[in-house]
Amino acid sequence: MRWIDPEYSKKKVRRAGELLINPDASDEDVSSAMDILSNWRSAHAYPMHSVLIFLRNKASDIDPSAIVVQRLKRTPSILWKLERFRSMMLDRMQDIGGCRAVVRDVSRVEKLHHGITRSRTRHKLHKTDNYIESPKPSGYRGVHLIYKYNGDKKQYQDYFVEIQLRSKIQHAWATAVEIVDAFTEQALKASHGNPDWLDFFRYASAELAKLESRPVSEHVSGIDTKAELKRLADKLNAIERLSGFTVSTELIVGRIESKSDYFILDLSESAKEISVTRFSSGELEKRLMNIFEERNEL
Repeated sequence: MRWIDPEYSKKKVRRAGELLINPDASDEDVSSAMDILSNWRSAHAYPMHSVLIFLRNKASDIDPSAIVVQRLKRTPSILWKLERFRSMMLDRMQDIGGCRAVVRDVSRVEKLHHGITRSRTRHKLHKTDNYIESPKPSGYRGVHLIYKYNGDKKQYQDYFVEIQLRSKIQHAWATAVEIVDAFTEQALKASHGNPDWLDFFRYASAELAKLESRPVSEHVSGIDTKAELKRLADKLNAIERLSGFTVSTELIVGRIESKSDYFILDLSESAKEISVTRFSSGELEKRLMNIFEERNEL
């Protein structure tokens, strides 16, 4: 595989990040900044791959059925994070390259955490966030480790790579949040959106933490999370809607015949009725125009 080398200094990367959230930046400056961002993002592929091999070896020792994956942060997510956290510097963003291990249960997460941090590796542990011992206000649970690449390829020296460790239960919760975000156009993952959905997932996390015999977030202290979860599940029709979202996703995956396929997914408000229409990339503009016309958005 051909790895992308960094073409710009970290100073230029930082400046590009500043330009990308500057409303007064010229189109030319933004275009140049996007080129720098694209190269910076792609250059994280090798250090991420190096950390992935390290994580995969450790995870297989703890749980032979562990699922270990890698991903580069999507460009819109990078831009959103720069916009939301104005003090964030692009060259210091720590999760552009990420690896995740999902193991059978929380005890294996903890064993993997200790196994990783106590093992000998050239990469340098920069930061640890244990969201199992101290869940996020959103209810998110898992362990995050930030490493700095320190291998043979000096052009990637000190590039950040984030490792996420989750149990299957913790991963199911996080995936459900992302599914609801995608289908309802919210940002629950970042604690923004419908307060009822935010509380639903916060209380669900608390009940799952109890199931795993681990600490519940202090943000739900004194609340009957089981009763509140049931109340919100009924109010939001959450179970039926989540089932509908899941079926919709499975329908799309089952119908993909080409990487150029696009889909129109139409769900009723209750998610009881679902229709999926597939079309080619050549039909994209026409289909979108039809949708806008039907909604009187032109």
